[in-house]
Amino acid sequence: MPLAYVAAFATALFYGVSAVLEDRAAKRTPITGKSGKRAALRAAMSGLYIAGMALSVVAWIFSLIALHRLPLFAVQAIAASSIGVVVVISWAVSGHKPSRREGKLLCVLALALIAVAAAAAPTDPKPVTWVFEVFIWLGVVGVASSAFFATRVPGARGSAILGAVSGLSDGGMALCARALHPHSLAGLITDPLAFALIPFTVIGIVSFAASLQRGAVSVALACQQAVVTVVPSVIGLLVLGDTARHGLGLLTYAGFGATVVVVLALTVATSAAIPPLVAPGALPPIPLEEIS
Repeated sequence: MPLAYVAAFATALFYGVSAVLEDRAAKRTPITGKSGKRAALRAAMSGLYIAGMALSVVAWIFSLIALHRLPLFAVQAIAASSIGVVVVISWAVSGHKPSRREGKLLCVLALALIAVAAAAAPTDPKPVTWVFEVFIWLGVVGVASSAFFATRVPGARGSAILGAVSGLSDGGMALCARALHPHSLAGLITDPLAFALIPFTVIGIVSFAASLQRGAVSVALACQQAVVTVVPSVIGLLVLGDTARHGLGLLTYAGFGATVVVVLALTVATSAAIPPLVAPGALPPIPLEEIS
């Protein structure tokens, strides 16, 4: 049981470190003028960026371990705290000292995560039927369609919509991972939920990169984090049987709510104070005029 908690916090740690590495790799390759496309490719192929993506994969594996036993609302809330890791690393590396407000938010985040981790009831998810699998694939179609139409929306509005679509895609991945419990390798490679992980991953990465191209990183990250934390958590509570320990429901939901609020507040504050972050696994943004 302790392994699941360790894996959940390791997910946040590795996602935070990977975001910082990828962001630094992107910053070392300025994206200006007609060199935008080649600069993005050079940044993505750099050793630092590849190291960041590798850590993203490690974080994802840790999330699978955590989701095997912990409810979605606990894992998603803890993973979202990676923004706190980014704040601390940025402070240590760049000397950007967190403001008093950020310091208070980090303290509240720590207390909220302790509450969520302590009150969440580790359980196996309820067995899902083919109906759940159908809805998962309808979700794949839905987020793909939403991403396609959202790319036609310019400016901050398009950034917000695409950020939310990215969050829905990542949330779909979390739902698949939580519900996926094959008893053999053959069962894994033939499971519809395992196949659904692939389009959710691709749509999530592309949508977030497009979101960064259209607006402020604070908007993209806030919309992504809000959706990826709340939506799959609610579905886990309603469908997969996720629950809190007996008598600790109020503490769990209070901790979860506080985590969401603090993560969004830290995202906006951090994005305004330090250079924009590149999402784990996402390519650096290319100016729109370079695409046409």
